Parts: sequence; structure tokens; C-alpha cells
Amino acid sequence: MKSIRNIKMHTLAAALFAGSLFTACERRELVDDYMESALIPVRIDWSVSGVPVDEMHRASVWLFPQNGGAPLEYRLEGNLTYREIAVPVGVYSVLAFNETIEENDWKSIAFTGTSRYETFAAVAVPDDVRGFYTRSEDLPLIGDPDPIAAWSLDRFEVTPEMVTKTRYPTTSKSSLESEAPDLTTVKPLPRFERLVVTARVGNLSGSMQATGTIDGMAGGVYMASGEKISEPAAHAFILNGRVYDANGKDGTTTRTWNIFGRLPVEPAKHSLNIDFLLTDGTLHPQESFDATHLIVTKTDGIVRTHIIDLGYGDLDGDRQIALPDTDMEAGISVDGWDEVIIPVK
Repeated sequence: MKSIRNIKMHTLAAALFAGSLFTACERRELVDDYMESALIPVRIDWSVSGVPVDEMHRASVWLFPQNGGAPLEYRLEGNLTYREIAVPVGVYSVLAFNETIEENDWKSIAFTGTSRYETFAAVAVPDDVRGFYTRSEDLPLIGDPDPIAAWSLDRFEVTPEMVTKTRYPTTSKSSLESEAPDLTTVKPLPRFERLVVTARVGNLSGSMQATGTIDGMAGGVYMASGEKISEPAAHAFILNGRVYDANGKDGTTTRTWNIFGRLPVEPAKHSLNIDFLLTDGTLHPQESFDATHLIVTKTDGIVRTHIIDLGYGDLDGDRQIALPDTDMEAGISVDGWDEVIIPVK
């Protein structure tokens, strides 16, 4: 019995010793990871992003190792203006933006080239059907991009000295920020723009819907540089904002929406077409304009805005739009016709 008891005791001791070795090895690995990364504070100011913070759900900070390794992704949730991130020693390029690249965070944006800092891009997803128009090879349509803003830094270095200083137990938060000041002054800028189209129309009350397209727009933007992707795209839109004159017939109709911007071609070419569905059910002949020189760009606000004003009765008559009288002109609700679809012939 004594020998059996001794065997059991030796076995138990061996098991405990092996367990202690395993625990020690595992803890050493965690200590190594801890000691090889610096604790970097990230402070983001969204005031000039064009995106209200209360409309954001998350934010992302991506670090791209300049040695060609896989990018590191850090997310801010709950607090969208501050987080401390653990970053291994190395040299990086940095990209910060609202939300994440997950599909559920966006209605009309997708991301490409995310493995590299220079190629990371936001692109508009196709808009299959909008208003009078159906998607075709002759008229590729994209959706209106969601508000998106980004900040970039070409070079950010984490040194062994930063690891030592930021991991030292008595280091204050102000001392941490002094070690990496570049990431405490992150100020994302809009990577989207706005387009406003307004048409002054004679006998506007004689139409129940106005739908248009404009081409020559960028299909996306490179997040780090803000440069537009050169592939051409077109937007379809419904002019669903109306203001009538005192006579109750003439007036203006307008629409404002987001775009990535104009194509990086000088001068950019923009063809603008507008169709009016009349109250008697007929389609008015298409109104077409060369909008290249009609666009007025305002850069005095946070988001760059492009304005096209198609006046009625201007001296240059090519911008005059006048609809015919119909037997049905009163009491038409424009919003109720937003989903009317008439294929282009």
C-alpha cells in the first residue's frame, strides 16, 4: 500500500510541476508581447469631418507596416474621440476614418485595396434602379455615397524607447501623449462632396415627377490622399423639392445629394439630362444640358459643394425649361411618385 501511495504522490507532483512549467511559458509569451508594443494614445477631433459624431457608430484606425506586413486595425467604440492602442515596434503609415470597412456600416459604399495604404479606397456601389432610369451599359449609375471622412499620416515610428516609457507603471497620460503627438491631433477631413441641382420650370405644377442623370463624376476616392478614382460614373436623382411661385404653376425643383467629386480631368465633362413625367401620364421630351461650365463650386464650408442652377427665362435660352399645360395640374403629391419607373428607350 505504501508503494502505491508513493507512486500516486510522485505522479501528482510531476503533474503539478509540468503544469507550472506550462503556465510559466504562457505567461512569458504574454510578457514578451506586452514589452514589445508601445501604448499609443489616439485622440480624434471630428469637428471638420462633415460627419456628425452623434450619427457615427464606430471609428477605425489602421496602421500599415512599411516593411510590407499585414495592416493592423484598431476600432473605437463607445468613445469615438479617444483610445489607447498597443502598437508593436516599427514604422507605419496611418489611416483613420469613421465607421469600419464592414458592409453593415454602409448603405452605398464599399472598400477596395485595403491591404495597402496607397490603394485603400472607398467606392460607390452600383445603383440598379432609380426613378425613370434602369441600369444599362450605356448609363452606369452609382449610389450616393454615405458621409465619410479620413485622416492620414505617411510615416509614424514606434521605437523601443517608446515601449519602455509608455509601459512604465507611473507614466501619466500627458506623458504618453508627448511620446506620440502626431496621433493626438487626428483631424479627419471629408472624403465626400455635395451636388445641388436646381431647375426653374414654367408650369411645374403640370408634372408629377422630375428625374435626371448627370455623368462625369468620380466613382470613388483614395482614403489616404483624397484623390478621386478616375473611372467615370453617373448619378441618377429625383428632383423632389418644390417651391411654387405666387401663381401656383411656375416654380423651382431641387435636389441635394452626396458625391465623391468630379472626375480629375480638366476640364471635366458633365452631361445633365432631366425628364418630366406629366400629370396626364405622358413623358415630356428630355431636357439636356452641357453642365460642364454651369457648375459653381463653393469651398468656403466644411464640405465642398457644387451647384448647378438651371434658371427659367435666363438670357441664354438654352437653360429655359417650360412644360405644357395639362388637364391635371393641381393636388399632385410629388413624394407619392418617387418609385415610378419608366425604362429609357
